[in-house]
Amino acid sequence: MKTLFTLVLAALAMIACEGPKKDTPIDAAFSPREEHLEALNTECFQYVGERDTVLLTTTIDGTNLTGTLDYSFFEKDKNSGTIEGEIRGDLLIAEYTFQSEGQTSKRQVVFKNTDEGWKEGYGDMKAVDGIPVQVNIDSLDFSHAMALIPVPCDN
Repeated sequence: MKTLFTLVLAALAMIACEGPKKDTPIDAAFSPREEHLEALNTECFQYVGERDTVLLTTTIDGTNLTGTLDYSFFEKDKNSGTIEGEIRGDLLIAEYTFQSEGQTSKRQVVFKNTDEGWKEGYGDMKAVDGIPVQVNIDSLDFSHAMALIPVPCDN
């Protein structure tokens, strides 16, 4: 028992000695750097506009990612589905399998970690094995204002 107490005390002392991080709260929550990947586990992110909502739930294991993605845009059909992909640098690249108008569809989604939050990238797409994918991930447009920020996950 004394050894366990000593180990816990030593671990707490090491954590306290690391000093404050210089990351902003968004950087800490979104950072794909190796030291943050294990801490992320399951996280939720949301954009709420005047009449639009996007909700992203992610579970990260190393650089692999699974989760859900729901789009509710004003006067458009709701898209709701799952994502499966990976974290590459500051990008989340995944295949999105979703339901819309009673049909199951797939497409690639790419989100970038920006100072404002996760932003979806838009660009030219082409079909690969029947699934729309980005033609050039390096030239995607992330300049829009729709940023997904961390929110508590509702279990």
